[in-house]
Amino acid sequence: MRSLALLVVAGCSVPATEIVVTIDSELGVPCTIDTLEITAGGQIETVAVTDADLPGSIVVVADDPGMIDVTVTGLRGGVPFAVASERVSFVDESSLEVRFLLDRSCVPGPCPAVGVGAYEGLPAPAERRGCGTDSYLSQDSLFVLRDACELEGAKVGLLAGAPSGEAKLEFAELPFPFTFYGVPATEIWVGSDGYLAFQQPNAASIGTSDTLGRGLFPVAAVLPFWDDLRLGPKGVCYAVSGVQPDRVLWLTWKEACFQQGPACGAPDLGFLTFSVALEETSDRIYVGYNAMTATGANAQRAKGQFATIGVTNKSTLGCATGCSAEGTCPSGAPCGYTEHSSRMTLDPLPNLELVPR
Repeated sequence: MRSLALLVVAGCSVPATEIVVTIDSELGVPCTIDTLEITAGGQIETVAVTDADLPGSIVVVADDPGMIDVTVTGLRGGVPFAVASERVSFVDESSLEVRFLLDRSCVPGPCPAVGVGAYEGLPAPAERRGCGTDSYLSQDSLFVLRDACELEGAKVGLLAGAPSGEAKLEFAELPFPFTFYGVPATEIWVGSDGYLAFQQPNAASIGTSDTLGRGLFPVAAVLPFWDDLRLGPKGVCYAVSGVQPDRVLWLTWKEACFQQGPACGAPDLGFLTFSVALEETSDRIYVGYNAMTATGANAQRAKGQFATIGVTNKSTLGCATGCSAEGTCPSGAPCGYTEHSSRMTLDPLPNLELVPR
């Protein structure tokens, strides 16, 4: 669908003047922007959009030529995200097109129109980032994960000392919109067994990673190090840094260990510190590792021997054999998960960047 809607600023059967408003976006649609609000001459029209709707145009019709402010706002979940605006002048019996491209410069905005004039046809579609509806690309990353326990305003001690359990992050609402596999996150739960879930998964029914890996995890989740773990005295820490549109939610499992003993601290049980970061606007996920050591029988386990690392959606699909780093089965169909490691020793453990596709 290319024509978004017809916006009538002043009713008349035969328009004397018109402004064509053309809109496109480099942001994700509909994961970052699911609705457009177009304001012109004091009138407002709201249009739900999908990726197929952009680029698209609407026609603004007005009785009185002159100066008119045209504003386009991209919203997600009813909340303004990116804004573009331009003041245009037109005269009776004329037509004028105003083109807007919502990109990062429009967050929060406003940014100006990319062009005003007479055009023929719609522009070539802008390349929009993926929304992760089907898969995530897993790749090595230079992104340095910070220890959430050391950040300003950090919440420390979530699930401290727990051999098994999960807890919801203590936000009245998430600090910024985040979409995972095409679904807006409304709450985040962390598990002592090294997972981050986007709804409560009931840890008692999950158990640990096994030879089938993430395909058995029951809900949409990030698995930085899914194994049987016990948390240390600081438990899981979390903090938010940055300003819109570049905020990051950091989470760190601090000095965890394997679950065989009554408490962490013994070298053979391991010293395990690893982190996840969720990035605003891009919906990227970063996974990284700090101290991941153990002695004796657990030496290889600290390098991921029995852990599963990656992301999974709630449909728990999977392939008969092998899911690629691009999140696809050998047939080319989406796996529903991106498995970087399951039942595989990795030395060193990698810093990962998981990019929605």
